[in-house]
Amino acid sequence: MIRDKNYSTIQDLLEDSSFNDWILNESNQDSHEWDNWLHENPENKLLADEAKDIIIGINFKKETVSEDKISLEWDKLAGKIESLEAEKLEKDLQNQSSFIRIKFVSIAASLLLLVSLGVFTYSLFSTVTHKTDYGEMLNVVLEDGSIVTLNTNSSISYSNYNPREIELKGEAFFNVKKDLSQNSKFSVKTENLTVEVYGTQFNVKTSVDKTNVYLEEGNVLLNLNNGKDQQMKPGNYIEYSSVEEKIIVNKEDSFNNNYASWKSGNLIFSNTTLNDALNRVSETYGVNFSYNNIETKDILITGKVPTTDLEICLNAIKKSTNVTIQKENGILVVYKN
Repeated sequence: MIRDKNYSTIQDLLEDSSFNDWILNESNQDSHEWDNWLHENPENKLLADEAKDIIIGINFKKETVSEDKISLEWDKLAGKIESLEAEKLEKDLQNQSSFIRIKFVSIAASLLLLVSLGVFTYSLFSTVTHKTDYGEMLNVVLEDGSIVTLNTNSSISYSNYNPREIELKGEAFFNVKKDLSQNSKFSVKTENLTVEVYGTQFNVKTSVDKTNVYLEEGNVLLNLNNGKDQQMKPGNYIEYSSVEEKIIVNKEDSFNNNYASWKSGNLIFSNTTLNDALNRVSETYGVNFSYNNIETKDILITGKVPTTDLEICLNAIKKSTNVTIQKENGILVVYKN
């Protein structure tokens, strides 16, 4: 019975077959109970909506070799075999016809086996990539049940052979499911470091010369490019510079939702300079800013700014900082009022 269960996380709902059937509009005798559950527990509506988005919003990219391609390659191989055997068949057709037919079938079977093995190997070791454009976000559910939320202009790549080893470009939030059966670690590799975990929730933002990691839950180990390791605990925020080859920011007990606020379509600023705030907008929408007065960069901004629409985002920033932003020759120019 649904009433007897406690649904406190998205993972609880994703793993419930009855909830999945209800979301996908399949025959479900518990449909009425789910409606009542939402009515009696309105505080869980956001949780249910996020789980629903994940269930109906993800399509995996599968790379396979078509039957037509396999057939074409087989025809080419069969043609080569017939050409090589033709002369021998003409010279000794009567005495060796049976032998040649057996040999031909044997070779054909061996080649077909090689083609099949090639298709299997290609599929097994092929790379899967998920990416977003400017202004987009994407939820990806991995084969092991882990959930990756990609921020704008970002990508993750992994092999079908091991989807728990991921390469990240840009920014993503990871909700890693612990593999209890194999105690298998989960790793995220960037240009500057590798994050190793077993089951946790964390945010990673990377660029060419710097990577930021915020740990929300669990424990992680950072393998830095300078050869050192750094252990992280919940609430820990770290910035590592590959240029300086060291950790340049290490904050503890930073329990706030600023670092991953982009997941809910907002950017949260707390005494942040206007320059840093507009840099986040540039990363989200791919726009460029310049300043009429260099001192304007240091204006402080505190508050929540929506990122669902560029114009709404800029209007919120303009009101908070008392500036004007005008588009001139493809660049957004900031003026102090």
